[in-house]
Order: sequence, then structure tokens, then C-alpha cells
Amino acid sequence: MSDGQQGIGNGVGHAVVFGGSIAGLLAALALAGHAERVTLVERDRYPERPEPRKGVPQSKHTHLLLESGLRAMLRFLPGLDEELVAAGAQQVRSPTDYLQNMRDRWFARGATTSTTLCLTRPLLEHGVRGRVLAHPRVTAVQGTDVVGLTGSADRVTGVLLRERGGERTGTAPTRLAADLVVDASGRSSRTPEWLEALGAVRPAEDRVESGIGYVSRVYRDGSDGALTDARLVYLVGETTGAVIAPVEPAGTHMITFATPRGEPLPTDPEAFEALADRQVHPLVRQWIDKAEPVSPVYGFLRTENVRRSYDRVVPEGLLVTGDALCALNPVFGQGMSTAALDAVALDESLTAGLPNRAAQTALLAASDQAWTISTGADKARPGVTGNAAGRTLRDKVSSWYLGRVQERCGVNTEVQTTFRRVLALLAPPSELFRPAVVRSVLFQKGAPAGAEPRLRLAGERVG
Repeated sequence: MSDGQQGIGNGVGHAVVFGGSIAGLLAALALAGHAERVTLVERDRYPERPEPRKGVPQSKHTHLLLESGLRAMLRFLPGLDEELVAAGAQQVRSPTDYLQNMRDRWFARGATTSTTLCLTRPLLEHGVRGRVLAHPRVTAVQGTDVVGLTGSADRVTGVLLRERGGERTGTAPTRLAADLVVDASGRSSRTPEWLEALGAVRPAEDRVESGIGYVSRVYRDGSDGALTDARLVYLVGETTGAVIAPVEPAGTHMITFATPRGEPLPTDPEAFEALADRQVHPLVRQWIDKAEPVSPVYGFLRTENVRRSYDRVVPEGLLVTGDALCALNPVFGQGMSTAALDAVALDESLTAGLPNRAAQTALLAASDQAWTISTGADKARPGVTGNAAGRTLRDKVSSWYLGRVQERCGVNTEVQTTFRRVLALLAPPSELFRPAVVRSVLFQKGAPAGAEPRLRLAGERVG
């Protein structure tokens, strides 16, 4: 061990995880394989059924579980995919089942290279939660806020708890001691200020804020499969975007629109559907015209990318994971998968007995690729702000190269397959620089668009 640090996997009697959503649940499960007991502290009270809850405001919007994230979850929860599919989750093959247009260029559809799980966030969380809370070493404390850390600038020794709403009644916090504390409380984490209160250094933050928002609504498909044979529609324009994704129960889809910076969120039905007319193709409008809305319109504005450098300052006895460590723009659909990859990094760090700071470094590294993808795209948007929003020469060259990659995705199967695997966090970005990919990207003449899909319009049947 360096600097005399003890490995975090050695002698963890009691671990406390605060924040009981996907990142916290998976962290608790990773810890349960190493600690004698794990306490999971959640400010909400969990619903008995798959229902949205206040502590997860984005739960009413489109969620995609990438194959990389599913693989990571299956490491801890074998058979989870079968359980979720049995409960209504939809398996979508990429690119076979995708209809994708980026900046007026259609991606070619072909043989399956990965699978995405489309489902509502409450269904996934319910499925994971049931398995985690059944673990004999995990105990959940619900309806309880963590209001501070205990210990010193050098070592965290526990957390301060207070029953939800206790601040209004003057209830004093109680101390819960722990050998290891894991913050999984999300992008609104208060750990930076709590560390300052202990005399520790607050972590530096990198921020990239595109200012975009998004709005979602659930529809019952009225096309009877006649509009297109694609199962997931993904359209991206310069300032707009749309996703039509299948969710449970069968026959329903969630539509999510991205809204440009500075525009108010259109949460009334007419304004929501008017966004369909601003997309790069009329398919979304045609689809909505044939479908039946079955939910209100929900909006969400917390789309900033925020990464906190705990790897440089984290004291002994504390680790940070999930959005509390690296929060990504949810529009890219990588958050849940990154949380699962964080849990794998935590498990591997515990197994290897890494020093505390080395383990925190490994957790941050697990989100590096998703951070690069999300911030790289957002930096190119007009009006982006944040201390990390500036575009370096390297950023500009990368953006130019990725633009060429996307142009080739419509006509070159190898380029598209590689690009999709990188976006799905199944392959490193270096794969985009393999000789065969570079040759196509740099030397294939012209920038042809992919063939526009043949859409099955009203009353038309195939065959």
C-alpha cells in the first residue's frame, strides 16, 4: 500500500450507502460481497410497486439501459434481464431495430451488434431494489435524510441521520458509525460542503452546461405497427431531438423531445406536440397523429454535466459514486449504465484491496468515456456555459472527425458498428481510429446521406 493507506477491502465491518436509487442500490450490492453488513439510507419511502417517486424526478422520462450497463448489472444480479423482460421491458436490437437520423443523415440498418433494454425507470429500479433488499447483509433505512458526515479532515467515520421532515420539528440528528461511507445521493449531493465542515478540501468541479431541457409523454401506439418496422426512433437535429422508445406495458411508447437552450419547457399538450413539427423528419408528427396520449407532459431541466475530482481530495473512509461523482446530460442515456460500471469498479477495488484514494480514482475512471461523449457533444452546442465548456484544439479536431464518422454511418457498416459500440460503452474510443475506420472516414469521397427509410403510412401494409 502506498502512503501507509490500508486497502478498503480489508476489515470493512459496517458500510453505509446514502442515496437509494440505481447507483446506491448497486453500490450496496457490491459492498455486500465484502463488508459484514451494509446500511442503505434513502430519504424516500420505497413504493411497493414500480412507481415514480419524488427523489427521482427524471423517472418519468425515457430511459435506455445500454448493453454495457446491463452486463455490469448481471454481474451482481444474474437473471435480471429475464425478470425485466417478463415484466414488460423491451429488448431493442441495434442497429436492426433502430431508425436513426443525425443531422439529416440516416444511419444504415443491418445485423445486430448490441442490445438496448427500453423500459421505464421505475420498473428497472423496482427490479434491482427487490433483489438488493433481499440480500441478508443489506438493511434499508427509509424516510431518512443524511444531513452530514462525522469524523475529521483525514477520515470519515460515519453519517448524521434525521428522519425526513425532522428539521421542521427540531429533531436532533443521530450518528451512525461506519467503517466506509459511500455517497450515492445524486447530482445534488451535499458532500462537498460537509467535507468543508470537517476541515477537508472541497473537490474541484468541472461543469459543461448546454442549457437544453427535455419533455416526455407516454402514448399508446395507434399505428398497429403500420408506420415503420423500427422499434426505436432516434432523431437529432442541430438544436432539436426526439426519441420514440417502447416501454411497458406492450403497445405503449414514450416520446421525449429535447428543447433548445433558453426556451421554456412546453408542458401543455399542444405545445408538446408542436415540437414534432420541428424535427428533422415528419415521422414523429405522423406517429403522434395516429397515437393516443395516456399520460401528462413532464419536463426536466437538470441536464448539466458535472464531474467532481474526489480522486484528489477524498479522505479515508469515504467514496463517492454515481451522479454525485459524475453527472451526465441525461439526453445521452448513459447515466444508469455508468452507475452500473461504477459498481463494478467498486467491487474490483474492494477485491484488490486498493487504497481509498486509488479506489476513488477507479470509480471516476469508470465514467471517463461517458463524460467524454456527453461533454464533447454539448460543447459544440450554441450558448454552452461552464468552466469546462471551452473547446480546445483537440476538441475541435475530435468534433470534426466525429462529424465525418457520422457521415459514414449511413453507408459504411464497419464505421457504424464501431461508432455504435463506442456510444454504448462497449468499445473504447480508440476503436474509431482503427485503420479500416480511418480510411473510410478520411478518404471515402463525398458525404452521402444514408437512404431515407421507407415509411409505412396510414392504411398501408407491407407485403
